[in-house]
Amino acid sequence: MYLRPTTVQARVGPLFALDVNAIVLQMLLYTQLITGLHMRIVPLFVSSALAFSAIACGDDAAGAGTLRILLSAEETISKGVLAGPDADDTRDYAVTYSKFLVALGRVQLARVDPSLTLSSETVYIADMRQVGEAGLEIASFDHVEPGQWSQFAYQTPTAAPGAQKLAGVSDGDAEEMIDKQLTYWIEGRVEKPGKPVDFVFKVAVGSSYQNCESNGQPGIAVSADGTSTATITLHGDHLWFNTLARGEETTITRYAQWLVDADTDGDGKVVTEDLAAVPAEKVFPSAKGYNLSGGLFPIATALDFVRAQLATQGHLNGEGECTASL
Repeated sequence: MYLRPTTVQARVGPLFALDVNAIVLQMLLYTQLITGLHMRIVPLFVSSALAFSAIACGDDAAGAGTLRILLSAEETISKGVLAGPDADDTRDYAVTYSKFLVALGRVQLARVDPSLTLSSETVYIADMRQVGEAGLEIASFDHVEPGQWSQFAYQTPTAAPGAQKLAGVSDGDAEEMIDKQLTYWIEGRVEKPGKPVDFVFKVAVGSSYQNCESNGQPGIAVSADGTSTATITLHGDHLWFNTLARGEETTITRYAQWLVDADTDGDGKVVTEDLAAVPAEKVFPSAKGYNLSGGLFPIATALDFVRAQLATQGHLNGEGECTASL
């Protein structure tokens, strides 16, 4: 009489309330009344109750957190690079950007103890002027083990079919990025008084950023029972550095005169093809402290310089350094 369907349904209610001790006690009492086949069924029912309890309580007890990945632009992109005496200023002419498209994504995180990985394979096409300093979310991970995730990496690849455009990117621009397999499409102006020079850079330089650090710590920390944020930050001033050295930027001086010098026909505009025809030694004089060694590849032309600088401008949480590679 204890195995009628109505009786079994009545006993399932307490099971899903997870009062396991009460269930087990009831089952033990039943074993005193049930014989034969009935005796073999009860242990299976109790085992199911215990298994359900372990699964349900595991999520609650782990203290797992949520991790949001944002993409943001340094103010040197959204507001431009100023001319002046401050460390982040150019020493000659201000620079403004009207377009700053980039292909970016493939975020990966890992930790050693316990050995865990997280990844998002999505690649986006973003206009960093539209993204701005506030940033946009490009990935989110739930139920993340709390603690230090010591390995944080992402890529700025060449755009390929399947890349998703973020707000502010037109269909036509996204299609051109993909068709020409570009990593960057940047337009702007060097504000030389009386004779400004406009520029258009359409560049392919797929790069990986690994071993990113923030505030002197490798990777990022995920809080238990809460939401943590990691922000991929792109800088807009690397194009104007006088060195290819990576690391501390306070020792670097910024100049925009090289772009003016690259306007060899004097028409007030420099495009990608122009850069490829300008020898590096012509526009990056050692007298201004230019050091073209230490880059990801040899620098023979102004285009090489642009590609090398763009390949290292990714950071984590503002100024956190990453190891860049092609």
